[in-house]
Amino acid sequence: MRLLEQITVKNESDIIYAKTTMRNLLKREKNVYDESFLIFALMELSTNLIKHGDGGEIWILKSDDEILLSALDYGKGIENLSFSMQKGATSKQNSLGLGLYQMNEDVYYHMEIFTITKKEFHGTIALIKPRDFKKSILSLQINYIGEQFNGDMFTKKGKFLLLADGSGHGKKANKSVEFIKSFFYANHFSCLLIDKFFQKLHKELQERMLRGAVLALFEVTKEEVQICGVGNIALWHKQDGEFHLTSQKNGIIGKTFSSSGKEKFSLSIGEKVIAATDGIDCGRMQKVVSQLPKNISSALLALVLVHFASVKYDDKSVVVIENFREESDNDTRV
Repeated sequence: MRLLEQITVKNESDIIYAKTTMRNLLKREKNVYDESFLIFALMELSTNLIKHGDGGEIWILKSDDEILLSALDYGKGIENLSFSMQKGATSKQNSLGLGLYQMNEDVYYHMEIFTITKKEFHGTIALIKPRDFKKSILSLQINYIGEQFNGDMFTKKGKFLLLADGSGHGKKANKSVEFIKSFFYANHFSCLLIDKFFQKLHKELQERMLRGAVLALFEVTKEEVQICGVGNIALWHKQDGEFHLTSQKNGIIGKTFSSSGKEKFSLSIGEKVIAATDGIDCGRMQKVVSQLPKNISSALLALVLVHFASVKYDDKSVVVIENFREESDNDTRV
């Protein structure tokens, strides 16, 4: 899931700019279910940011060929979310109270909302996504503020996934993780020999005078995820509807821990494994994660972790692996 546009909304002129940006973007896209609805949703969400959130941001995202739309703020949150979704519900005078209700009634798109009203942190995220939107592996990366080069990297090769958080920011960090990606593609390995893989990679980085990185390597098979890695990469496991922080390994950049430090998770239907780099504050996020609804989608979950992260001055990455396998299937799509 890629962030295509990030638009700050504080006044009416920002809404017009957001609308123009969305129209221009949709002209280039081929697989959009309902362009007029997305424009309507953008206008409603932008207006709500000003009315109820003291301003915020509109994010236009893309996953494969599908467009998603999100509104994010740090306002006081919505006290009664179920009421706000009803027809006619409004907290403002001279309002018909149709915005959230209508956005949730579209044939092609579904609206999902997370809101939090705690004193120490509060805000709301609304996500518009296709009703059939399901991804067994979903990632989201947000660059360091004002930096075009991302020092984080996520990539896939067969049943293996690699999440890397390069040291520092900017072009040098990006160059390092891009080399790690090419090294990952060029080398055949298994988790049984993962120490040798990391040691060889560390040597190659030193020889090229590139920066080190903290890494998480995932081997995803039927109903199981095995993770090998090093450094400040937090792992959550959603099991029986609850999110559990299972590991945050503190390592030295460029070094590897023993293969005995591997984590294994079995994934029943609907369960998730979440990994996040250290741009996402682990302790703070545990408080937020405890507030998540049991049926939250992977897409909204990724946005929640990135939006409410307290570390502003770092690249942020989230990877969610979920089992969507139906009971009748013989095979899993994890």
